[in-house]
Amino acid sequence: MNLSENANLRLKKFSGLSLVLAALGFYLKSKTSTEENRENQVYLKKLVRQVNEAGLAWKAKYNPFGARAKDFNFPVEKNVTAIQQSVDDLNRFFASEHMQLHLRELANFPTESLPTFFDAREKWPHCSSISEVYNQGGCGSCYAVAAVGVAADRTCIHSNGSINTLFSEEDVLGCCAVCGNCFGGDPLKALVYWVNEGLVTGGRDGCRPYSVDIECGVPCSPAQYPFNEYKRKCTRRCQSIYFQNSYEDDKRYASIAYSMYPRTMSLDKKGRNRIKVPTVIGHFNDTEGPLSNEQIRQIIMKELYLSGPTTLAFPVTEEFLHYSSGIFSPYPVEDFAKRIVYWHVVKLIGWGQYNNGQHYWLAVNSFGRHWGDSGESPKAWVFKIDTSMVEDFGLEYETGLP
Repeated sequence: MNLSENANLRLKKFSGLSLVLAALGFYLKSKTSTEENRENQVYLKKLVRQVNEAGLAWKAKYNPFGARAKDFNFPVEKNVTAIQQSVDDLNRFFASEHMQLHLRELANFPTESLPTFFDAREKWPHCSSISEVYNQGGCGSCYAVAAVGVAADRTCIHSNGSINTLFSEEDVLGCCAVCGNCFGGDPLKALVYWVNEGLVTGGRDGCRPYSVDIECGVPCSPAQYPFNEYKRKCTRRCQSIYFQNSYEDDKRYASIAYSMYPRTMSLDKKGRNRIKVPTVIGHFNDTEGPLSNEQIRQIIMKELYLSGPTTLAFPVTEEFLHYSSGIFSPYPVEDFAKRIVYWHVVKLIGWGQYNNGQHYWLAVNSFGRHWGDSGESPKAWVFKIDTSMVEDFGLEYETGLP
């Protein structure tokens, strides 16, 4: 055997050994993953049983796509200049005559005229977008989905039904540099984008349809979000089958965007450098004295009743992903923080009251039409959440006006 043949033989042996080691590594990783999945399944099924046996105002049903709380270490990027510009815009919007007129409208509307139960789908039946249930798929785009849903609803309401269309979350994901990405974002910044840049039509047949795969689950686990979704390309043109308008001519704009509940915006990755934004509740807190939780809830109810849906952000715990019906509240309360999977944004469309006096918000999620309370109505696949839950554990409400 010559030196060349000997080298080739050693190379073949090394290649064979590498393949064996790779296969062994894959087997061990697969075995670990299988064991972890089995442990998670046992844990989550036990959690579902605990909820259903606790006599709560809601019921759970085991969802095979449920997830455990963990640190996903998603990348965070902050553009301080752009965020500061968003804050400046929000201050400008809040000082506008349009906003001052809206604040007076809220102040003058009698609280006693608010109904015990309210569903925006029933008050504005000509606006089909209010009933639309999106599926965010393998992307943490809930902030964009909820924001463009609110924008579509309020545009329809403001136009008395003459503009009844879906807006594009795809456009926000790709073209709003400060809003966020598939690893999370801020609905308020998306609503500022609606004012400054406008939103094109979405849905399957609109200018910019949603392109994210939805086959990874209901909902998809954050662990499955593709890393290449961290930065999306901004495409400023409509899909080829959409010939009604050019990209620029397809846009619809808002005049103002604003937050309901006091909040800040983070200027750095760790959230240590934060700046306040003006808010509706903050305004009334300053002008009418410290507000109770009931008064805060009533102001948000007035906003919904007079102008339409808002976004609602809240911390999602492991058991929420298994929600089936009723008025959701975390259980058990003691370990609440340890069970937070992620913060989530949905569309708030109404409210109600349980027979024991328990208040709830009525909301539309973005997990598709096979998640949530199907009820007995074609207007199904919504969920109810205890208002005290968001009062106690954190809440954000954002919206805008055409």
